[in-house]
Amino acid sequence: MDRLWDVLGDVALLFFGPLVAWTAWKWRRHPEGAPAWVARGPRWAVRCWTPGFVLLGIGMGISGVYGLTGLPEPWGVGFCRVAGPMLYLLVFWRPSFRGA
Repeated sequence: MDRLWDVLGDVALLFFGPLVAWTAWKWRRHPEGAPAWVARGPRWAVRCWTPGFVLLGIGMGISGVYGLTGLPEPWGVGFCRVAGPMLYLLVFWRPSFRGA
């Protein structure tokens, strides 16, 4: 039963990772289509969100592939999973601390 939950988690990562990356890539071309919590700043800020979410989505998708195959992840996958949230935090938290 535990293996079933592991496989379902990897399948979810494999599905939602590319979905996150694809959705974020659309924000780059059409910033007005981004959700309100992303689009609350200027257009350049929305475009700065794009690399973070694209890297996060790529890292999630590749992590799902490696989880299903049972192979160890290369360092690039870990980098994408760390760099994505770090770019997110740099763009999101810095203006809110400066404005506070």
